[in-house]
Amino acid sequence: MRSISFKFIAAMIIVAAVLTGCDLKKMVKKYSTVSYTVTPQVLETNGGKIAVKIKGTIPAKYFGKKATVEFAPVLTYANGSTKLKSITLQGEKIKGTTGTTIKKKAGGSFSYDDVITYTPDMNKSVLNVNPKVTIGKKTKNLGEKKLADGVIYTSERIEKEGDIVLAPDGYVKETIISKEAEIYFAKAMSDLNLKGMALNKDEANIAKLKGLADYLKKDWKIKNIDISGWASPEGEETYNAGLSDKRSKTAQTYIKDEIKDLATEKAKASKEKFDQKKFDASLPTFSLSAKGEDWDGFTKVIGNSTIKEKSKILNVVNSETDKTKREKTINDMIVIYPEIEDAILPTLRRSVITIDFYEPKKTDEQMAKLATTMPDSLKKEELLYAATLTEDLATKLKIYESATKVYSNEWKGYNNAGYVCLKLGKIDEAITYLEKANTLMPNNGTIINNLGVASMWKKDYDKAKSYFTTAQGLGMTEGYNLGPCFIKVGDYPGAITSYSGRTCTHNIALAQLLSGNSSAAATTLQCTTAKTAAVYYLLAIVGARSGSTALIYENLPKAIAADASYRDQARDDREFLKYNTSAEFLNAIK
Repeated sequence: MRSISFKFIAAMIIVAAVLTGCDLKKMVKKYSTVSYTVTPQVLETNGGKIAVKIKGTIPAKYFGKKATVEFAPVLTYANGSTKLKSITLQGEKIKGTTGTTIKKKAGGSFSYDDVITYTPDMNKSVLNVNPKVTIGKKTKNLGEKKLADGVIYTSERIEKEGDIVLAPDGYVKETIISKEAEIYFAKAMSDLNLKGMALNKDEANIAKLKGLADYLKKDWKIKNIDISGWASPEGEETYNAGLSDKRSKTAQTYIKDEIKDLATEKAKASKEKFDQKKFDASLPTFSLSAKGEDWDGFTKVIGNSTIKEKSKILNVVNSETDKTKREKTINDMIVIYPEIEDAILPTLRRSVITIDFYEPKKTDEQMAKLATTMPDSLKKEELLYAATLTEDLATKLKIYESATKVYSNEWKGYNNAGYVCLKLGKIDEAITYLEKANTLMPNNGTIINNLGVASMWKKDYDKAKSYFTTAQGLGMTEGYNLGPCFIKVGDYPGAITSYSGRTCTHNIALAQLLSGNSSAAATTLQCTTAKTAAVYYLLAIVGARSGSTALIYENLPKAIAADASYRDQARDDREFLKYNTSAEFLNAIK
């Protein structure tokens, strides 16, 4: 009896082993009936990541009841491979695991998703899977299947674009120097009396007249001479209007004589005969105005005086709207307050002379030459301005570098040297200059913005975004610069929003294309002013995505002609997977 039991058990073990072996062999043999759908069919990087979605379909009567399958895709490329996460599929008689159960009779399906970090090695790669099936103690691989090609990396094609900001040089091409002086007149008089009138002999007034004369001696070009004549308000209005006109003309004659004396001395020094006609023709423009009675001046001088009852006087005068009655009121007050006649009214009987001089400036040609030969002979503003007079970036950089040496504590030279370095592609040098500028002038939006561009071009997008956000808080409006930061993390709508109001650049088109708007991307690329290799290549990609072979075959040769490295890129670029074996494509990249 015991012998029969032993034989029965042994027989059952043999049967089980045979059945196990049969299921294993069957699953390997029938593996071709298992199908996978991968989304996307060609893997693509977005925001520096590659998302993989797989749906597996397992037919009826395929999956062993006691089978366990390890499903672990692998992305393989020339320099290595990246293993994606593993999931478990199990037969209906497997207990105590967390895998997806597949019924033997009905079959079933499973869903798989994973996200891996992109590296450039993955540009030419293949996603494969070779599931491993285990039944009992036996394990076999079902066989390698290709799941998808990979990887489209167009989202990584961010160009070095950005708004970099030049600090203003502060140079003013036209500077007007205004000098002013007064000539005072006796009551009811308009004749010149510099030595007899007390106010004309006042030291302060003499100094003003001398200052005017000294500037005339400089022989600077005169823009305009403005002379206004005034009268005190105690007389008859019509008479005072004529009197103020005569006083302005007296002052004009005085200035003309001053200018003539200087011209005569100049002619004498050069041993030339003074030419009156030539002199008259060379006189600057005079603007004469007869202001009449100076009521505002009267009010102001009274208000600033030490007269005890000045408030009362002002109230009485200002309350009288009739000019004739107001003049009589003042005359009456002169009797009560003689200091009005002695100290107030004489200051109103005058002519005011204002001469606007053009400050002499170096010519652009002079500054441009000195900036590269004797930079220390130029003022700070002149040296910074001189750099704007040339389009040659090497010369610009030389001038700004001189500015950092001659004016070592001025941040603008360092910022602008950094600006030019960025234009020249010298990013590390640019950062050195910009960091020095930031030390000299912390929390300056211009500098912070430029540091953001430098960081972005170094592909440090997190740091760049921090700089740009700070710069905006400091009043900068270069929201355009944030676009690549949004593209880098896969936020294409955010990038398009940041580009609002701007058109016709590579990165704008890139954001549009990645958002699914191939038509807008094509329009943007076609209106770019700088048709670079990157622009032509992206247009070819637009053609591939929109099914326009004309765009592909027209623009790939242009991209390669501008930059030969695009030939190898195009050959392996998964964007062109549908076309890269055609004669037209091979001809376009030859």
